[in-house]
Amino acid sequence: MKRFIIKTLLYAIPILIPLIGFGIFIYPHLSGDIGPLGYITFDDNYAQMREISDNKVINCKYGYKFLKDSSILTIGDSFSQTNKRDISYNYYLAKSTDKIVYNLQPWDVNPFLRFLYISKTQDLPKIVIVESVERYFIERLCQLNVSLSASSMLSRRLIDTTYEYKSSSKTLLENTQEWVKREMNLKGYENPIKSVKLSQSYFSCKDRENELHFYVDDIKITELTDSVANIATEKLDSLFKYADSIGIELYVLIAADKYEVYQNYIVDNPYPPKTLLTKFMDLYNHPHLINSRDTLYRLVEKGVQDIYWANNTHWGIIGSKAVAEQVLQHIEQ
Repeated sequence: MKRFIIKTLLYAIPILIPLIGFGIFIYPHLSGDIGPLGYITFDDNYAQMREISDNKVINCKYGYKFLKDSSILTIGDSFSQTNKRDISYNYYLAKSTDKIVYNLQPWDVNPFLRFLYISKTQDLPKIVIVESVERYFIERLCQLNVSLSASSMLSRRLIDTTYEYKSSSKTLLENTQEWVKREMNLKGYENPIKSVKLSQSYFSCKDRENELHFYVDDIKITELTDSVANIATEKLDSLFKYADSIGIELYVLIAADKYEVYQNYIVDNPYPPKTLLTKFMDLYNHPHLINSRDTLYRLVEKGVQDIYWANNTHWGIIGSKAVAEQVLQHIEQ
């Protein structure tokens, strides 16, 4: 029996030690979307820095009956999601206008395709804002075909009106195993979060003040080729013309990547400069195309902290408010 216990312990200890260590020192301090993705710990007090939503934004699904003349519809990805836990630009947009702000959920597929589908199946508010994060902006534009019917979009599975978002979470043991494999630098277990040092403190998170943590897809495509640029600009132009033809005042908001906004302040930057958005904006100019990067970058130049959350790929309260003001200025012009 004694030999059995010793033998069991010899097998169990290599599992128990990392499991206990990860469970005590790392797992409880993973916050935002960057913490769990990159297994990076953040100060617990910082993780609680949120402004509680008073439900200014009405989250809705396909088929919702909108108040057409006195409202705004926002369609986007995670940068447009507002709920009791997370607040984005549309929450502050709703606080700054007397219009009702709706947000289309779920955010499972290309927001431009979702706009096309819903515009072909029901009446919409006169003002619609379609937001896309920068890292997928060009790819999503290139998927567009404004001539597709709603039924074609369904049959081709470009749209799923029955989709329900379900949060997928790993167990403590699964997280521990993943963390150990990353620490061992095993092939196929690269960290999806990149971390670099900044030249000054841009975040108020204790011990992370001058660190930038961003999603690896921010640097997946950093340049824009001429051929892709031509396709993307033609697609966006056709989208604006389509919206005009059905009486929709369409605004397209580009949610700048975190890396893009802070790249000039990275110390000894090992990654290539991102010029994709600069080239696109030089090639295509439209009064309803809203580039959040320039607004956010001006705040970075002033040394403002927490424009993005330190522990998140998304805008913080300051960034969300700034983008909301920028969007409102475009609407009121």
